Amino acid sequence: MGDRRMISRTVVDSARFLKMPATSQNLYFHLVVNADDDGIVEAYKVMAMCKANEDDLRVLVGKQFVQILNEDLVTYIIHWRQMNVLRADRKTDSIYKDLLLQVNPDVELLEKKERSDLKKKQKNKCQSVDGPRTAQHNLIQSSLIESKSTQENLREDKSINPSIDTADTDESNGEMDGSMNIDNQNSEYRNIVANNIHLDWLRDAASRHGEKEVLMVDEIYETICDMVCNTRDKVKIKNTDYPWAIVKSQYLKLNYQHIANILNRIVDADLRIKNMNAYLISTLYTESMSGVLAEEAELHDDYLKYLRGQPY
Repeated sequence: MGDRRMISRTVVDSARFLKMPATSQNLYFHLVVNADDDGIVEAYKVMAMCKANEDDLRVLVGKQFVQILNEDLVTYIIHWRQMNVLRADRKTDSIYKDLLLQVNPDVELLEKKERSDLKKKQKNKCQSVDGPRTAQHNLIQSSLIESKSTQENLREDKSINPSIDTADTDESNGEMDGSMNIDNQNSEYRNIVANNIHLDWLRDAASRHGEKEVLMVDEIYETICDMVCNTRDKVKIKNTDYPWAIVKSQYLKLNYQHIANILNRIVDADLRIKNMNAYLISTLYTESMSGVLAEEAELHDDYLKYLRGQPY
């Protein structure tokens, strides 16, 4: 991890940043300083070091300055590439790189390259002084090794995929494998959705107001999972048919703040909703498209809302 980190004024001078509590701003600076070369940091350790609490981190998540990757509060700095420019041949990959790509597959990371000074050293190494016969012997030996390795790889491939050896396929086994793959994929999607919306935080906030609000959080979570996991041709939203793939991609963009906005509207307003399922499907889709814009439009009152307090 590098000892020098950069912070962009375009990020920390924005109204969205300055209207956060001072403790959340302070935590952000400490997170950036302690992040690795991919912009990932163990937030719990940093919070203990600078005497911050989880509410400060939740504000940063809600304002989309950071993204929590797992329950251990491993955190990604969202504006990392905008603020920090590193040489590819000096970068050290994060130990949490695979976790970040699993939670956020669309994230843009700097690809590590071989150090340029090491390339020069390799070019300057002495070439082989083997005679023609020795060189020919080494070439034959190398070819035999490669051939043996290729044969072993083919055997391994056949053992992994028996269909290479046998033309007959057991249809029942194929159906079982297919259903297991679907179940595994659905389980992964459910985990991704839970991480994106910080389901544990939402349940914790709802539990302070009663068991019914916890059930409301769970119902919204199940609605999202149903849309993401169960294939369909089209989805009707406000009397318009949308391709399911597009709606699914939008639902996978939903985060904690989107769900909190919906919950606050349902709890605080007398909406008199006749069809709650249809309302949730259309509202979740709309929130994924314009939730951030709506939040920015109300930014002038955001700090007052923080002082007054909201259930989520």
